[in-house]
Amino acid sequence: MTATTAPIAPSAPKTFAPESLRVLLFEDSAMDAALIKKFLQTAGVRSANIFHTDTIPSALQVLTRENVDLCLTDYYLRPHTGFDLMDEARRFDVDVPFIVLTSMDDRSIDHGALSRGAFDFLIKGDLTVEGLERSMRYALNRHRRETALTKAAVFDSLTGLLNRSAFMDRFTQAIDDNRQRSGTVGLLHINLNGTKFLNEAFGNKVGDDVLKAVAKKLSSVRRSADVLARFGGDEFTFVITELVLPKQSIAIARHMIDAITGDIEARDGSHPVTCAAGLVAETLSRYNSPPTAELAERMIQLSGRAMFEAKQRTRMSMTSELIMGRLGQDRVH
Repeated sequence: MTATTAPIAPSAPKTFAPESLRVLLFEDSAMDAALIKKFLQTAGVRSANIFHTDTIPSALQVLTRENVDLCLTDYYLRPHTGFDLMDEARRFDVDVPFIVLTSMDDRSIDHGALSRGAFDFLIKGDLTVEGLERSMRYALNRHRRETALTKAAVFDSLTGLLNRSAFMDRFTQAIDDNRQRSGTVGLLHINLNGTKFLNEAFGNKVGDDVLKAVAKKLSSVRRSADVLARFGGDEFTFVITELVLPKQSIAIARHMIDAITGDIEARDGSHPVTCAAGLVAETLSRYNSPPTAELAERMIQLSGRAMFEAKQRTRMSMTSELIMGRLGQDRVH
């Protein structure tokens, strides 16, 4: 069971296979759309895999439902632009490379496209099949490399969960989002019991198996709106959102703990796992709650202290323990 994990190396570029590509064409000119479709088909893209829309809602529907690999977007579509689609796609966490097409050779549009993360900027009047094919190939290879690097920076390579740094970003964002609507946020801090013995008695690979199995079980029972991460070593953190009352977080936390309490399968057989957990939940106010960074730090410290107290109670038993801390008194209960 390793405390740190090796970074993920960027994957080698894959062979460009246009016949398997799924492409969204965001274009309001019927003539331009027909020509670009013809270019795509000549480059090897199947007609059935070309999705054509001319409104942002319909484009977002395709992007979120059709497993699109690439989006070709016109710049100017009255009353919107391709930039508006890129902004909306980012808001919906759509990770697709964009290539901007325009009939206007305007440097300001070029700069605007690149600043929004477009992978290329093509002038329609200069467009050729070979140029479009090359642009798509470069965009897809660059996107794969960047995705691999982003994954290494955001995800723990052993468990596939968010790493500590990415978790902190999501946690502070959850606080900000809930502050605006006076919502409630909970933070569950979990520590597995007996991991040192497991490593020493059965080896680090067995310990890693247990960590991965625990991560998989936690992922399977978490709600879609909540945030789960490997905080480091044998610790996991879990942000609970969309709560009506702080006490509702207790039932959710116990459900998570129950999911990983018991026998966990590893390469050499099953091993009993229990955990110690600390929980903090707070209803936020846009007027008198502490600043986001301060509140996040306080919640982490208090949930950690509650987890430590739970750890003390479970050292000599084969049970899991949950203790809830309260921010108001700044102590555990």
